[in-house]
Amino acid sequence: MTKESMYDLLSKYLAGDISAEERRILFQQLKENEELRKEAAGIQNLSVLISMANEDGAASDRQYRLFVGMRKKRALLFSLRKVAGYAAIMLFSVLSTYLLMNYAGNKEEELVRYQEFSTPAGQRAKVLLADGTEVWLNANTILRYPERFDPKKREVELHGEAFFEVEKAAGNPFVVKTNKMDIQVTGTKFNVNAYDTEEYFVASLVEGSVSVSCVHNRNSSYALQPRQQIVVSDHSSKVSSFENTDFMAWKEGVFIFDDMLLTDIIKKLELYYDVSIIVKNTKLGNFRYTGKFRQRDGVESVLRKLQIVYPFKYTKDDDKNLIVLQ
Repeated sequence: MTKESMYDLLSKYLAGDISAEERRILFQQLKENEELRKEAAGIQNLSVLISMANEDGAASDRQYRLFVGMRKKRALLFSLRKVAGYAAIMLFSVLSTYLLMNYAGNKEEELVRYQEFSTPAGQRAKVLLADGTEVWLNANTILRYPERFDPKKREVELHGEAFFEVEKAAGNPFVVKTNKMDIQVTGTKFNVNAYDTEEYFVASLVEGSVSVSCVHNRNSSYALQPRQQIVVSDHSSKVSSFENTDFMAWKEGVFIFDDMLLTDIIKKLELYYDVSIIVKNTKLGNFRYTGKFRQRDGVESVLRKLQIVYPFKYTKDDDKNLIVLQ
């Protein structure tokens, strides 16, 4: 289905002028096609518009004006962010809502309200889910979850990094779905690093137990015990133990580098601050650093402290969002 066709069917649906067959096609496409679903959510916010369509008179007008006002405020905030670059002045995360319509034959369609919480560069957030589960989100992370969980399974979708403290619920497993693996638990604490741009995804168990199913091999699963982690790529998976928990210090707003190569540090800085860093002096890439840095101080603060150990120069181009190390 093209976007134009979807817009046409959406308009008919909201106007109450859609046939049963057209409605079935629309609901099925929104259920199966993530790109169309995102597009629908982004341009109209389905949940708000559908609720407005079911109201009448002044109440509907007031809600519509409020909705438009919120969108204008959001646009203003994004404009401010663009002007400020990646400076850590944004103290909010973007929250959007959309609906999935499940259509089954002649049965009435069920409206499942989903929420999408995203954290911008340089920011962290904490989300409380309907079942009491707490989720800490690292920068540049997207979490999609239903407003109300299914009685038999609780599923969320993660793009980025998050720490989960899952509320126990007997007979109702909690599943974190990523592009490379799914993690199933009943009640536990664990960290998932699953940025879509990274070659490897990592799930690290702190407390409880988890079962991990890899996309590249659905016929096998891995049961992790506390202080174990699994590293997954598109073609492989490996389980190992860990003692050092510095990689989870992001939850407290801190970078901890322990004898880490500059090349690896740069990857973390680029990901967190959404900036491109080029190292022209190749020798710098082999240097190792140890230190602790507050993320809120910004990327240049980290670079200035690193300069104390191994002197180097850098230039910054705000227009290109680029830093060059020499």
